[in-house]
Amino acid sequence: MRPILWLLLLFALAVAITLAARFDQGYVLVVIPPWRLEMSFVLAAVSMLALYGAVWLILRILRLALSLPTDVRAWRNRRRSDKADDDLNRAIAAYLSGQPAHAQKLATSAYKRERRPMAALVAAHAALAEGDRATANLYLDGLETDPGELTAARQAAKAKLAQLEPVDPAPARSWP
Repeated sequence: MRPILWLLLLFALAVAITLAARFDQGYVLVVIPPWRLEMSFVLAAVSMLALYGAVWLILRILRLALSLPTDVRAWRNRRRSDKADDDLNRAIAAYLSGQPAHAQKLATSAYKRERRPMAALVAAHAALAEGDRATANLYLDGLETDPGELTAARQAAKAKLAQLEPVDPAPARSWP
């Protein structure tokens, strides 16, 4: 309904301009030596409006083109964040369904995309469930959490790690 009203308004404006142009007695004289241009006032007004519209359109396209790298960067960051969220959700579901190896793989993937404490905690808990103390220790040592549930989960994982009997120290590994 709204586009029809805009079209009707545009036609009404065209009729009004046409009726006003019929009674126009003025003219515009533009002199740029050695040229001389004489046109009616209505034609000059319509030409100025068209020129304004063209300049506005060009500036708008230029602004869009200049902001394109920032928009693409934001889109890529959003996409990476969405993939990390998806991997983390799937890792939590896999851990809760009793698949710690798959949960660790997914949590590691989420942690590589975005270094979130929750991904590190899920990976550490999954590594503990698999009995991989070295990997769990790597995730827990590099983890900094604010007070709250994540800190409690980190402390629970550290306590579980301390309860396990010590094994031969594995060679130092870097972050997965």
